[in-house]
Amino acid sequence: MLNKIIFHSMLLTSLVGGASANATIPLNSNLESIKETFVPSGEAKLFCRSAGKGKPLIIIHGSPGLSQDYLLPQMYELAHDNFVIFYDQRGCGKSTTNINAETITIKSFIEDIEAIRLAYNLDKISILGHSWGGFLGMQYAIKHPEHVDKLILSNSAPATSELYALFFQEYMKRMVLIQKELDRLTNSQEFRDGNTSVIEQFYRLIFRQFCYSPEKANLLDLYMNPLASINGAKVSEILNANVLGKPFDLNKSLNDLQICTLIVHGDVDPVPQIAAKNIHENIPGSKYILMKNCGHLPFVEDPVTYFKHIHEFLNRPLAEGN
Repeated sequence: MLNKIIFHSMLLTSLVGGASANATIPLNSNLESIKETFVPSGEAKLFCRSAGKGKPLIIIHGSPGLSQDYLLPQMYELAHDNFVIFYDQRGCGKSTTNINAETITIKSFIEDIEAIRLAYNLDKISILGHSWGGFLGMQYAIKHPEHVDKLILSNSAPATSELYALFFQEYMKRMVLIQKELDRLTNSQEFRDGNTSVIEQFYRLIFRQFCYSPEKANLLDLYMNPLASINGAKVSEILNANVLGKPFDLNKSLNDLQICTLIVHGDVDPVPQIAAKNIHENIPGSKYILMKNCGHLPFVEDPVTYFKHIHEFLNRPLAEGN
């Protein structure tokens, strides 16, 4: 069971329910209200949240198979001086599609980002991709460099299958410590029935292994919507088999990018530092920041430092380079 959902749990996230499409949620801050809508992309409908004013920034969540919600509310910090768009990837969270090998592809995921850019009538966008979202961010930048202003890769999945294998080894090494408890949960009838409390316990155990200080995982709302969990697991299984489970190497394409890029990584992230350094070395002029005493979730582990780096990068004129 664990092998089937390993990529579904990679990003250490939550599937939190939200309001209906086109709803407006007031924020207790100086931000503009959060607006929610669905953006069509082929046969899919992508659930999007937008907030703030300023230059557009699309934030891509990780996994694959999860939703935007584990990034919230912390990532709303970036909406204080940017127009930020969050979205659930197709088949994940509140987004819909026919989940099969023909619709769940890198090509369709990249087309979804482009559909969002066009739906919001944006010429250029900046992108922040976290974990698997970093992998998609790189893919979009390679395909549509003319539409990318700045690229932020936060704790990104590796750019090569060889380095991804190193992440997998570290992941399994950390899971050994909690394997008995994971087995107890996954073998329970409550887990198979999608019991939200049991699923939350399962993810809490895993997420603690991804943080420098395990208690930081308690800052995540890990409520799991049963239907979203089932659909997300299907999406994860397809991408695991057809993308992440096969040889890939983005290095040559990254070497051709001429996009202002920031790479942020944690020093105890299960994704090895060599993977982040590899991306840095292959994107010309990119900036690399290694955050100390942080794992895979620096936006909850050390938000002050993390957002300081992100704000400085986004506010820096392009003429100054990386």
